[in-house]
Amino acid sequence: MSIEQLKELFGNQEAVLELVQLEGGELALRNVGSEQAPLVTIQFNDEVKALLGDQTAVIAQHMIQAALLSLLEKQAGQWEAEVVDEQPTHFS
Repeated sequence: MSIEQLKELFGNQEAVLELVQLEGGELALRNVGSEQAPLVTIQFNDEVKALLGDQTAVIAQHMIQAALLSLLEKQAGQWEAEVVDEQPTHFS
């Protein structure tokens, strides 16, 4: 995902995100106050929900945090690659 795509997704300001539970039981990540479709939804089946119990939302939050961290690390690797003006074979 490029910086332009991130700006389009979140705007040119800091993004304030919230993790909410939708009517169907899905957990959704969205911009606070947004009426647009969620950025991400996570749905656990009944067996997994029973296993996780009241930790379901916490596990979903950790999944989202891991995804965002991975995205930021990827973007930082691309920014570093642009600084040296050479396209590396592999991004870190």
